[in-house]
Amino acid sequence: MSSVDAVVRRVAHQATTWRALDAGRRAAILQSCSEGVASVAEEWVALTCAAKGIAMDSPLVGEEWYTGPAIVLRHLRLYRDTLLRGGFPHRALKKKGDHWIAQVFPFERWDHLLYLGVRAEIHGKPGSEPSTASLGPGGCAAILGAGNVQSIPPLDFLYQLLKENRVVVVKLNPVNAYLQPILEKAFSQLVSAGFLGFVPPDTAAAKELITHEKIDAVHLTGSEQSFRHVLETPGVEEKEATAELGAVSPVIIVPGAWSKADIRFHAKQIVGMLSVNNGFNCNAPKVLITARHWRHREAFLDAIREAMLQAPKRKAWYPGAEERWTRFVREYGGTVPPHAAGETPPVLLADIPVDDSTLALKEEAFCSILAEVALPIADDETAFLRDAVAFVNDKVYGTLSCSMIAAPSTDRDALEEAVTKLEYGTLGINTWAGLGFALGTTTCGAFPGHTRAEPGSGLGVVHNTFLFDHPQKTVLRAPFRPWLRPPWWPGHRRLGALGEGVMRYEKAPSFTQVADLFLAAVRP
Repeated sequence: MSSVDAVVRRVAHQATTWRALDAGRRAAILQSCSEGVASVAEEWVALTCAAKGIAMDSPLVGEEWYTGPAIVLRHLRLYRDTLLRGGFPHRALKKKGDHWIAQVFPFERWDHLLYLGVRAEIHGKPGSEPSTASLGPGGCAAILGAGNVQSIPPLDFLYQLLKENRVVVVKLNPVNAYLQPILEKAFSQLVSAGFLGFVPPDTAAAKELITHEKIDAVHLTGSEQSFRHVLETPGVEEKEATAELGAVSPVIIVPGAWSKADIRFHAKQIVGMLSVNNGFNCNAPKVLITARHWRHREAFLDAIREAMLQAPKRKAWYPGAEERWTRFVREYGGTVPPHAAGETPPVLLADIPVDDSTLALKEEAFCSILAEVALPIADDETAFLRDAVAFVNDKVYGTLSCSMIAAPSTDRDALEEAVTKLEYGTLGINTWAGLGFALGTTTCGAFPGHTRAEPGSGLGVVHNTFLFDHPQKTVLRAPFRPWLRPPWWPGHRRLGALGEGVMRYEKAPSFTQVADLFLAAVRP
């Protein structure tokens, strides 16, 4: 008996026991896991910083607090509360045409203070009912974890446990395999009970895992190529397969009368979105959609270049990053800022040509590359929105996430029509769509409609701590010019304190924790 076979059989044996646990018992287990995550959080962050070449006295440590243990603690707490509450309160549901909308953020007491002005809603699939907390059929799932963001594997296996009702066996990516002892300790109650197991992070173990007779479902976070390889593996044909895959995530810049301060703010915000984790995020912006004759276009592009020069330099720690970065720069001749060997600084590729073979629209760079497409349209918001929506839906690879920046003067009806027609799993209006990954009450995944034959950006969703059935997309909304800088602001000097403070808050929310976070956010 191999080590993989032993782990799978032990975990699969507990599928019936897990399925029989009531909500109260599951909530108690999640509370225990929260304590476990908090106990390993400092070591977790130190390991990821070492792997990514981040000095422990750098503000960038805040990213690792936030995108690692803090997000996992948040999801554990939100899932626990949903179980104890029995689902989502119907008072926050409404119908719009043939689909339902659930207002999922702000929801808790301090949400409106932690994320000033941010709102989020889940739109249901047309014709579906807004049911919540109905669980899947159970069984045993295999998780093939991502290597780029350290919270992805635990968030993926929590969704399988709590929504799909399955026990889980996890294979981590070799890039972050160092986290396995951390996760086994943090989630020791699930591991010791046999509801969760881990196998070695190598190719042979992955193949044995996904083809094992006791595995009923496979979930992967990674590239479309990797998922296609999984689907083509003999023995996977009859298993349920879901995935969160890559995309060329666009940012639509709606033309309007912007001030110099508006231009500077959104240039920095977009560079910050791109720079988080050095661009190794599938929801990082990869292409700007502008109006060629927008009177502020050149000033806006210049402001982006300036913000890129000021962004902290980062190590190209993810495999293949330097090769991809170099290939895109050579293809389009972008201006490369000064940098040291082993770094891949953010680069703007302005006014790229558009045809069916355009590299930057068809392939996710998965590094700090930002291309720009200037649509040949006059300075007209409504016409631009119509053409931009059609362009990103039809010409840009993927359906994972899309952000849109629109001034308050933008026609509301035209904007809402764009929101309805954009075929993306997460939309961010005046904010980064990637925020939806973190909030938990929102969903994360591709727009519905992909198939095993054409998986695109993936099948199914994850996160979704309210346990909604039939979600279509998440829509995030924020003020055009919030007075508080977002945490992804490039060069945020207080990011370290913010990240660690968010972790403490998610462990035990209180007014004191909120006040500390607020002070860290507003201090220069």
